[in-house]
Amino acid sequence: MTEEMGFSGSGEWSADEWTKEWTIHVGKAYHCLKCGTMAMVTKGGVGVMEPKCCGKNMIPVERPDDIR
Repeated sequence: MTEEMGFSGSGEWSADEWTKEWTIHVGKAYHCLKCGTMAMVTKGGVGVMEPKCCGKNMIPVERPDDIR
């Protein structure tokens, strides 16, 4: 599976791979499928972001113009 994701085949991630996967980018948007609430990252960082609304995970928005 690591090879499918573009990571080194040794099973160990490099520091660059960790940083790329764990970086939270400013401007990334999420929306709730149930109520339509939207959230946007306004301060980036490194870590895991799993926004929740209505008791469920929010969905990342790929194309904001498609959400209405």
